[in-house]
Amino acid sequence: MSELEREDIYQKILESLQTGVYLVDRNQKILFWNEGAEKITGHLRQDVLGRTAKEVVQADGEEDAAEPSSLPEGSLADVLRGGKPTLSEVMLRHKAGHLVPVRMRAVAIRNDHGTIIGAAESFEESVSAADWERRQEKLAGYGALDPTTGVLTETLLLSHLRENLRTFNECQVPFSLVCIQLDGLSELKARYGPGVIAVVLRTMGQTLENSLRPTDFLGRRGEAEFMAVLTECSRFDIDKVCERLRKGIHGIKVNWWGDRVPVAASMGATTVLPQETVEDILARVNRSLQKSAPAGSHLAALTTGWKMAAEAEE
Repeated sequence: MSELEREDIYQKILESLQTGVYLVDRNQKILFWNEGAEKITGHLRQDVLGRTAKEVVQADGEEDAAEPSSLPEGSLADVLRGGKPTLSEVMLRHKAGHLVPVRMRAVAIRNDHGTIIGAAESFEESVSAADWERRQEKLAGYGALDPTTGVLTETLLLSHLRENLRTFNECQVPFSLVCIQLDGLSELKARYGPGVIAVVLRTMGQTLENSLRPTDFLGRRGEAEFMAVLTECSRFDIDKVCERLRKGIHGIKVNWWGDRVPVAASMGATTVLPQETVEDILARVNRSLQKSAPAGSHLAALTTGWKMAAEAEE
């Protein structure tokens, strides 16, 4: 028998793959978790074996929803029920708190009698994520990224804003702005120390970046504020974008010396109007953010806050 014919060689191959692979039984209890799964999710093997997939593989930024659904319906649960393979694109919650876009494939595992006894799921970061990383490396080389958060500098972000404004004035292609402000900075510093702020900002920046389209632009403004230029986004589209951002922020809990630090934020949004200047639209989105802040200080009210602020600007 050659070495490649030994039964244990296949397990070693699975364990070392950089594609995430894990196995569950009928109750979704995790029985196997490979190196790729560790790398993509941040969860180590010894921390997840014996736990359920719903506890570990959080998706869609809904970890704290009233009815949590860690895996998208039509994926692992459906495979265990009906045995049909599935393919889905989802956002997984990394252990560090940010979201990671992945492509997931699930297949049923059957015994010799054809009975479903478990399931296997493989996942890998989407191609768009790999492209984003390559682009980030280039931008970092040009000095165009904020070193703390990893998003665009304010200078480059404003350049994209001016470009979109010119396109709107010449071709009437709409765009929108969203501002997100980290709330409770003084409380975070007092409770956890100043070092936690950089970690929270980095995690929020990654979450917001992964929640936007590749054609959108996200940058940092001031000490604790982000702004996104949403290309080809009209006032009828902005609700969905802000809700997606809200879900991403709502699930953030940063690991800090054994604590899970929640993040609160305020959000303001607006859409470009005819004959506006850069100063005009920035002033409007700033007013929207200020009106949202009282509600946004409690994250559950963030959606209401930015909607009221945006409506007030119309």
